[in-house]
Amino acid sequence: MSFADELYDPMVEPGAVSQVPASAAAGMRDADWEVDPLWTAQSGDRLEGERVRLRFKGNPRGRRILVLGGISAGRRVTSCDDGWWGELVGPQRAVCCDRDLIIGADYLPEHGGQAKRLRPEDFANLFLKALRDEGVEELGAVIGASFGGMVALAMARLAPARIGRLAVVCAAHRPHPMATAVRHIQRQILELTEGTNREAEGVGLARQLAMTTYRSAEEFGSRFGPGGEDLEAYLKHHGDRYASTVSAARYRTLSAAIDAHSEDPSLIKVPTTVIAAEGDQLVPLELAQELAARLPKLDRYEVIPTRYGHDAFLKETAAIAPILKGMLS
Repeated sequence: MSFADELYDPMVEPGAVSQVPASAAAGMRDADWEVDPLWTAQSGDRLEGERVRLRFKGNPRGRRILVLGGISAGRRVTSCDDGWWGELVGPQRAVCCDRDLIIGADYLPEHGGQAKRLRPEDFANLFLKALRDEGVEELGAVIGASFGGMVALAMARLAPARIGRLAVVCAAHRPHPMATAVRHIQRQILELTEGTNREAEGVGLARQLAMTTYRSAEEFGSRFGPGGEDLEAYLKHHGDRYASTVSAARYRTLSAAIDAHSEDPSLIKVPTTVIAAEGDQLVPLELAQELAARLPKLDRYEVIPTRYGHDAFLKETAAIAPILKGMLS
């Protein structure tokens, strides 16, 4: 199989204006919330000139459901605007915008410049502030996949009274050392080329390395033939695509934020559903099991049988849908 079936990339350039059909745009609202120039991250870094970008889509009288994805995802979530999780979120989907108001968010930093030292807790803090200022005091649920699951865990710890339920998909309370090692190499590649005329090449190479961790060895083995031509084309396609919209500074910021993640599951007092995937190289099953075992209000723990590894949260929507639908019913 070639990479032709993988041309869809859920990554949306921060700040990009999506071409949303008028019919789909009905009931849709974007909000740009300016970060207070005096706001300080846990590291002491500031985000002057940055904004939290939110998108609201759905029933304004329904529950507020915040949906967060991986570092390549953004505020375009629903099927109505070709969102990154459109098979799960939209009209008549498991997470239904006919019934509820769906909220998506872009990750910071939006601009170029220097990399920032941020943690998932910093994103959680900013999202909670932005939502409150936009009139959203309570969330019926927060659903977080991959990096979004880390942010969701932090939000639940920081503001348990504001969140009804939590779903964590292909994420855990801490990073695995092997995954951290790979991301460390990625950041070294980025630092070597950042600020030079080869910065885009560095971003592309770092992304190619990341792509090898998103799927399982089983999937790569069944998909790519001997010789490696298809595999090389697949990696280059995704590397070039990512490098066309993401700066080295932004990539380093988000990569380092993953490895700064650390939550004590016993402090999370929100009813939680944990969904893990077989063959996930980034969040191995033992890590997801540890999270589930230590949560004081675990509602449900499910393991998705899959050959897609970490990308199961994007590829195995048919298996995830009934779990999320049950959580929200």
